[in-house]
Amino acid sequence: MSDSSVSAKPVRLLHLSDIHFGAEDSEALAAVEQFASHVKPDAIIIAGDITQTGKRSEFEAARKWFDGLGAPVIAAPGNHDTPVFNVPARVVAPFDRYERYMEGMDIVGQVRNFGDGLVRVSAINSARGFQGRMNWADGVIDIGDLEAALEKLSRGPEDAWRLLICHHPLNQPQLAKIAVETKRGDEAMKLCAAAKVDAIITGHIHDAFTFPVPGVRRPMVQMGSGTLSHRLRATRASFCVIQIDGEHMVQDVVVIDRNGLEISRNYDSKANSEGGMKTGTRPASVR
Repeated sequence: MSDSSVSAKPVRLLHLSDIHFGAEDSEALAAVEQFASHVKPDAIIIAGDITQTGKRSEFEAARKWFDGLGAPVIAAPGNHDTPVFNVPARVVAPFDRYERYMEGMDIVGQVRNFGDGLVRVSAINSARGFQGRMNWADGVIDIGDLEAALEKLSRGPEDAWRLLICHHPLNQPQLAKIAVETKRGDEAMKLCAAAKVDAIITGHIHDAFTFPVPGVRRPMVQMGSGTLSHRLRATRASFCVIQIDGEHMVQDVVVIDRNGLEISRNYDSKANSEGGMKTGTRPASVR
């Protein structure tokens, strides 16, 4: 680890997902606004499902909220960010609205640097408007897109932290209340490990989780955030805070209820591969 990275200011990222504007929890959004104004994050990551049905009005509300958060917002789309009720548009141009309203925030195929380049973030689109299988909401990894993103992430300092955003988990989280069947997810996990990705930042299941992948340069982890909508599953509305300081990364889960915020440490890179997991997660594997 270089002297510059050791002495650098910690990088703090808020990790939000599955806000589902159109079914959003206004109290949860207000709590995030207050939290962000207090901690002043370096950036706010949005890991997909910004809207409920991909309507223009939902994207307009989302963009207005993002613009008022007082921190850079970087985003990737989710399966709900396609025009759900407009089947032709969902097939032909599923992400036109997302790209239009998220202009300047969408980082699919791009890289953003934080902490003077010591944290590098990119994204791929794991969602599809239409698929040749029953559940169109499941994820798909385009290996070419992934390899292009990984090549961009590989640039910069050797000891930089490399984070990849995609809406769908690559492997099934143990606590998920829904089945996660991401096409080519196992192959993608191998490629991320080979490219020395440190964290895969996801959403989709509406419950925060972390599962580490042992045996990589630094323990590679897959992280998911909770939902800020009324579409709850196993847990209450929540979001995550990721902080990177030198060789140390932690993830805190912030749960929102009427009595305020409950903050708990969910992952600590200094612990062993199963340490710090308080949400019923399990270690992932690179098969």
